Amino acid sequence: MTNLSSLTDSYGVYSYKDDLIYYKAENFANWRHREIRVQKDWIINAYIKKLDEEIFTERPIFTPDIFGGKEEEVDENELSLMNGDNVIEPETPQAEDVSEDWDIERWDNLLLRIFDTARPHSFCVVEMYDKAPWWRVFCEREIEEIKYDTMGAPIGCHVVYTLELPRSKGIFINYEYDITFYDKSRDENDGTALFIPFGVPKGNRLGEFDIENVWSFAVDIGYINLDITWNSAKTSGFLFLMYGDALQGGDSQKIVNVMDIIGSCRAIGAKESALKDIKAIHPENCQFSIDALLAKLKLFASATRLPLTFYVGEKETGGVFTEGFTDEAKINKKKKYIFGQFKPYIKDLVRMRWGIEVEDVEVYIEEQETESFEFGEEEKEEENKEVIKE
Repeated sequence: MTNLSSLTDSYGVYSYKDDLIYYKAENFANWRHREIRVQKDWIINAYIKKLDEEIFTERPIFTPDIFGGKEEEVDENELSLMNGDNVIEPETPQAEDVSEDWDIERWDNLLLRIFDTARPHSFCVVEMYDKAPWWRVFCEREIEEIKYDTMGAPIGCHVVYTLELPRSKGIFINYEYDITFYDKSRDENDGTALFIPFGVPKGNRLGEFDIENVWSFAVDIGYINLDITWNSAKTSGFLFLMYGDALQGGDSQKIVNVMDIIGSCRAIGAKESALKDIKAIHPENCQFSIDALLAKLKLFASATRLPLTFYVGEKETGGVFTEGFTDEAKINKKKKYIFGQFKPYIKDLVRMRWGIEVEDVEVYIEEQETESFEFGEEEKEEENKEVIKE
């Protein structure tokens, strides 16, 4: 058998390849592929992690208020019921102040982790503790088996996972145990964990996958972006290999394997009898890749029901008469929808931890207000110039 080093030599210049493409993280059914996409695919990361982070920039709004908030001082004539000299003030439900516990136990991080896990994986399991680390969120990575009752409802699971202690020179702790799910409808409920599906479980699915319908768009965008990168490089295009007449057996495959390693930014040296010529073939029009990327981004944005500006950060057109407020309204509407999928489970978690019956919980959204003003002569001239340019 011919030795690879005697057949070809490769010289490294720049060998980076995106992990998503190098490891072919393209199988939606594989939870590991979904996990790495959420972490490293910039557009899915924006849709899952960035959107969730924006949902929790402020604490959720609970009714009754579990953070000990005070009512704003307002005009009694506007909010009070007048009956002669008697003033009847509306009753406001009160609850204990859990602000200190909320901060110490990092509940903002807990809710964020729940959203980040359940949306791409269709479900998660939250286990609560009475001391640090206070909680853990599990998905398919740690859950080996889920147990069901006679009606097919999840009642518990078996988890297996390993923790590596940071900077401990390789100290690992292995865990394996059963978890019972909390269910307020059961009289004797000793559940320490909560099963949280995203959306409505159906058939053999534990919940809905929030990235299933946009998965192919994300994969396509990755390859289009790679094509743009290659076309932007000095050696853009692809290489055509002309084999020599003396090539035998699996020698051609060895050359192909080396070419796959070296990519478009490294060189290869070989005997003429094995590799006679390499011809670089360049695309005549590279703009089509950029146009295709924008088209795919628009499809991704449409499928996620979010404006394109959420992903690209700025509009294609400028001027005063833009749709900024409309875009913000679309983002807020999406936030409310996603938060609504987790409402009952947030209430359950508060009940499990503090024994507080929460009537309602809403995402905090700072509504954008439009300013009303009249154009002066200078502003009108500038706006007319923008219209003429467009």
